[in-house]
Amino acid sequence: MKKLLPLAIIMALLCSLLFTACGTDSGKIRVATDATWPPFEYVDTDTNQIVGFDIDLFTAIAERAEIEFEFINVEWDPLLAGVAQGTYDAAISSITIREDRMADMSFSDPYFVAKQIIVTKTDSAITGISDLVGKKVGVQTGTTGDIEASAVAGVNVTGYDEIGMAFVALLSNQIDAVVCDTPVASGYVSKYSNLKTVAEFPTIEEYGIAFPKGSDELMQKINAALAEAIADGVIDDLVQKWLVN
Repeated sequence: MKKLLPLAIIMALLCSLLFTACGTDSGKIRVATDATWPPFEYVDTDTNQIVGFDIDLFTAIAERAEIEFEFINVEWDPLLAGVAQGTYDAAISSITIREDRMADMSFSDPYFVAKQIIVTKTDSAITGISDLVGKKVGVQTGTTGDIEASAVAGVNVTGYDEIGMAFVALLSNQIDAVVCDTPVASGYVSKYSNLKTVAEFPTIEEYGIAFPKGSDELMQKINAALAEAIADGVIDDLVQKWLVN
């Protein structure tokens, strides 16, 4: 989903000075998530709790791995930097497994496949990628959607801190289209009758759980529990719960 920016942030050094491990004093591992990406992770305004596909999945994995954990809601760029530098023990946040990220962090086995797709207003003349040329296209800054849209010559890309802000801009006619992950697009299209999806980019993205380099023991436990969850039908159940309208 999202790309790794240059790691200029060194806050993790403070963590290493203050703690013998980045886990909390209670022994719980710290799992970072950027809860602005429904339906995979977002804050339920009624309960003020982080909910979503990824949240349920990691909870199921942790139960099988007998791991105690806590979610840490953190913005996207510090999330990736924090994982790479060891501030967090893991992160689940619709993170696409990419070679450039593998230089700074490790990934679990993939658990979901997504694509990038164009969302427009229902009365828009945009029908494909080439139609984005000369148009204003909204993305979440640093995401794969940002990468793909920016790679199309002549597209006027506008980045937002949260994908929801891009959709607000689209609905208020400030931009012509949004490029984002297919499940996220599906959620917004199902919510707003004047939105539609029109075309996918020729990309395949696998989501994975991210870990700091050297977290082999934890990653092996997570991978084993993930395999159990998949075999138990957890992924299928979560698709029905969160993604099927």
